[in-house]
Parts: sequence; structure tokens; C-alpha cells
Amino acid sequence: MFIEKWKDTAFGSDYGSDFQSFLEEIASGKLTLKEIFENCDLEKYFNNPELLKQRTDNNVQLTNSSFEQFVHYEDAVIALSAIVAESVANGSADLSLAYGSDVLIFDVTKEEITKLKNALTYIHDNPNLFVLFEMLDEDEKKETLKDIADIIEQLQISAEKK
Repeated sequence: MFIEKWKDTAFGSDYGSDFQSFLEEIASGKLTLKEIFENCDLEKYFNNPELLKQRTDNNVQLTNSSFEQFVHYEDAVIALSAIVAESVANGSADLSLAYGSDVLIFDVTKEEITKLKNALTYIHDNPNLFVLFEMLDEDEKKETLKDIADIIEQLQISAEKK
């Protein structure tokens, strides 16, 4: 199970944990990216990545008021990518192994996996553009980037399965 290995990178920050809880709350059966996009504005960054260059604290607004009203883009993408990679590889993502409580199953297309992989690759290749990396020391940054590279590799394998 990958999710347990990646749990600190994907869900160890407050925003990553909030996004994980957000996904668990909106999930009803198989979760889709469309359902996620209907409940937050993450898609605007996927459709217009130039927005990411405007500031280091790009916020994804969540519609559910029981959470912080936003999470940072990079935390949302890392968390979502880890869960999708696990779900495609193993049929589901058991978040009880990663600070959560639910088992999520994703219904995603090859194109959607590729979109996630591209977003995560951009974060990996440009850590200086994201506030998450400003808070890490050098060793933590290296470990986080290694985990992100592993998630990217698993997303590539997942896309090839589709």
C-alpha cells in the first residue's frame, strides 16, 4: 500500500489533512474529479496554470464550511494524487492507514490521471513557487520531493493501465 508510505507528505500538513477530510466527506460511492471540481475550485488552476505564478499561497476554495474555507493548491494536488494513485493501483485507497477514516474509490479516466500527473510534476519541478516548501528544511524538502516523484511514477503507471 502506497498511501501509508506517502501519508506524511500527502496528509501531514494541516491543509493536506483538511483536503483528505474534505474528500472523505463529499465521497458518495465512487468519487470522480467532476464531483471534486463541483465542491471546490481546484479545476481553475488545472485550466489556467499561469495563476500559480502570481503568488506562493494559491488557495483552493472549499464549499464545505465545516473545514477551513481553503487549502493550498499544492497540498490539495499532492493529497488528491496520492489517493487516486492508490485507488487505481489497488482498487481503493484505505485512508485509515493515512490519518483518515474512510476507504475511497475513484472513477478516473486516463486523461484525468494525466492531468493530475502534470499538475504534480509542475509542483515537483517548481517547489520555490509554493508555500509548502518555504516551511520545510532541506532534509524535509528532499524527502517531500522524493515522495512526490514516487507518486508521479505511480500515476504514470496508473495512466498506462487505463
